[in-house]
Amino acid sequence: MKREKHRSAHANKPVARVEKSRDTGPDVGALLRCYRWIRRAAGLGLLSALYLTWHYKLFLSGAGDQALCNVSEFINCDRVAASAWSRLFGLPLAVWGAGGYVALIAHTTRVLRRTARGRGERQPTAPADYAPSTLLLIAPFVIGLAILPVVSLAHLRALCLGCAVSWIADLGLLIFGIHLLRRARLVKGRVTLVRPLWPSVALAALLIVPLNWYARPSPPPTPAESRRVLEEKARPVAEATEVTTPDPLSPTFGSPGAPITIVYFTDLQCPYCKLQTEALRELLARRPRQVRVIYRHYPLDQSCNLRLTRTAHPFACLLAQLAIDAQRRGVFETWSAEIWHAQESLTLERIHEIARRHGLDPARAAQDREIQ
Repeated sequence: MKREKHRSAHANKPVARVEKSRDTGPDVGALLRCYRWIRRAAGLGLLSALYLTWHYKLFLSGAGDQALCNVSEFINCDRVAASAWSRLFGLPLAVWGAGGYVALIAHTTRVLRRTARGRGERQPTAPADYAPSTLLLIAPFVIGLAILPVVSLAHLRALCLGCAVSWIADLGLLIFGIHLLRRARLVKGRVTLVRPLWPSVALAALLIVPLNWYARPSPPPTPAESRRVLEEKARPVAEATEVTTPDPLSPTFGSPGAPITIVYFTDLQCPYCKLQTEALRELLARRPRQVRVIYRHYPLDQSCNLRLTRTAHPFACLLAQLAIDAQRRGVFETWSAEIWHAQESLTLERIHEIARRHGLDPARAAQDREIQ
């Protein structure tokens, strides 16, 4: 009986050692699966970032309405692209994202290849050693995932479909980054953080430079091209309509005797119009005696613009009525500047609040026959 107990005790010792050795090391297969899923999520994010870069270029060229992600007033990529949140340090946020995703794809691919190449070596490359550098590349996307959806939905009150795809990709990076951190079991002294990152970061920089060049708006036309377009398209319209006739309810800026008159059809809720207004303000500051700008309100709101088949900006008619009332009361310039500034987060309550500060009454403007 004692011999049997002694043998069973000896027989159990190697098993305990094997189990102990299995528990001490990270699961290499699970780590490699994490790297593969991180690479897939980064690939999805890269596709989204490239699409958003293309859309940003369309937006700057004034053709953003051709994009597929402009579905309604709420599901609208243009409203997001027009905000200051679409840029970081002067570059489109999508360009930064594309560079980061490329760095992640290159880094995880490098880890997977080095791990596969080192399987036959005595000291193969441990995938756990590259977990900190991988998590460092994931960190900016996690920060963006915590901030950008809140800004888009709560502050801008707009949903960009391309951005939503990138948020899904970033959520995948967060999930598999957590799995990677839990399975890595980092050993002090074997952690490599910066050294394995430089090839991936260099590749990302090589992508950011041409993408930023691509995202810039097209160069302005030459004077000869501008003159030809004006002769073909603008002159027949100007001759058929009296758009330059002075109107006391239409804001006019610049010298009354200026040789050049620009009739500006605008919508105070339109992001393109906001950019155009800033450009016209700069033009008037440079050439105050040569240019005159006449505002004409063209709200993209079917409630007062019967030429439209659908409403693009639900507050546009109300803003046009308030603009006419503001012009009549001599506060158009200060009132419109505040409206342009708050355009990204306009609500009915905010419009009424701004109107009251300038002595305007939305209900009175809506009932005024002269304005209608």
